[in-house]
Amino acid sequence: MGLRTRLTLYYTGVLALTLLVFGLVTYLVMGRMLLLEADRAITAKADEVIRSVTVMHMPMMRFQRIILPNVDAFSSPGTYLQVVDLEGSIVGRSENLGLQDLPFSQDTIQRTTAGSGYYETVEVQGEKLRLYNRPLAVRDQVLGVLQVGRSLRPMTSALAYLRLVLLAGSFLALVLAATLGYQLARAALRPIIHLTRVAAAIGAGPDLARRVPDGGPADEVGQLAATFNSMLERLEAAYRNLEEAYAAERRFVADASHELRTPLTTIRGNVELLQRMGQGDAAILADMADEAERMTRLVNELLTLARADAGRHLRKEPVDLGKMAADVARQAPHLGKSRFTASLAGLNEAVVQGDPDYLKQLLLILLENAFKYTPAEGAVTLEAGESEGYWGLAVKDTGHGISEKDLPHIFERFYRADPARGRGGTGLGLAIAKWIAEEHLGRIEVSSRLGEGSTFTVWLPRGVPPSLEEEVI
Repeated sequence: MGLRTRLTLYYTGVLALTLLVFGLVTYLVMGRMLLLEADRAITAKADEVIRSVTVMHMPMMRFQRIILPNVDAFSSPGTYLQVVDLEGSIVGRSENLGLQDLPFSQDTIQRTTAGSGYYETVEVQGEKLRLYNRPLAVRDQVLGVLQVGRSLRPMTSALAYLRLVLLAGSFLALVLAATLGYQLARAALRPIIHLTRVAAAIGAGPDLARRVPDGGPADEVGQLAATFNSMLERLEAAYRNLEEAYAAERRFVADASHELRTPLTTIRGNVELLQRMGQGDAAILADMADEAERMTRLVNELLTLARADAGRHLRKEPVDLGKMAADVARQAPHLGKSRFTASLAGLNEAVVQGDPDYLKQLLLILLENAFKYTPAEGAVTLEAGESEGYWGLAVKDTGHGISEKDLPHIFERFYRADPARGRGGTGLGLAIAKWIAEEHLGRIEVSSRLGEGSTFTVWLPRGVPPSLEEEVI
């Protein structure tokens, strides 16, 4: 969900909550005011009826005659009157009640005569009434109960209309606010969107000298652009320093490798000459020859990696993978004392685009590792396979295996697992093997378990990939 959408949802939600609270308060206040108005109206009507009650004195008798007014004279459409004596008998009512009576009970009489009257909301024939029960008293003598009722239909109709107006108005307000808010958010975020696109273009390209435009006002967006440009300046400086250091390192490795090859060749030649002449201690000469050989391999490997770091690519040509693998298989038994077998029947007419010397070096690296970490009673196997447009060569051994924590790092330069795979070597072989495989648009997969051996599988694309047909170093 984009920032514009989130902002629109946020303030639309706030507006919806505000409208909900406002509408609810308005509805409740209006309902309360209409109810109070109804109470005032029926109270006034009750007072008017009470004032119209007359008392006639009977000279020859001990009691007085109470004369009630004609309640129909006080009734109006929607207003109903009823008089109940203390015995619970209806002694008068308005004709608009028809055959219906206003609800009352003995509890109504007791409650009314005990106080000054009370209001209640009742329902008669499905119509809600606001009913005022007031004691009918003349000269402090309670004669009965006067009930004045008023229909709440006008009030409920007004409240229903108010609900409709509030809901429709709130809905329209929310739609309008969301639409305008989205457009406003879009306009407010347009500079940030432009800044993001420019930053993405800078990040995707090699030119770190570009800067995002920051000629606008010094607001939050302007400060962001200025901060981003400052960061780009530091990144450009750091990248430039890194490139210079990396280039110097590559030159040093390449130059050192070239310079070391000549004296190493001389040392090896002199040691071999002394060995043939029988001069000097044989053991010392053998150690010197081994160390000179190891240093030569290290220099050659460093030179290979220096060429890879320099971005040089291999010259590629069609290679008969089966023939090349067979040549390597013939050399493999001389790499170690373990039993070796090869199964290359699946490579008939297998052709890949690559450098035959480097492909052979790749297989020899994997085989040398397999023999190095496999005991004499173990076995090393070279097998062929194919899968979805790839030829595969798998080197399997029954050696020590590699732990799970070491597997992610075995192709790193100078990484040497400890302790199982911590024997001699320069720690560069697998890094070179991975580079050769990637140069041929292939990959190396490895599976291993401690104590059960390892399997390194090289996958190379079949035939001549179109991307390599015209590649020239």
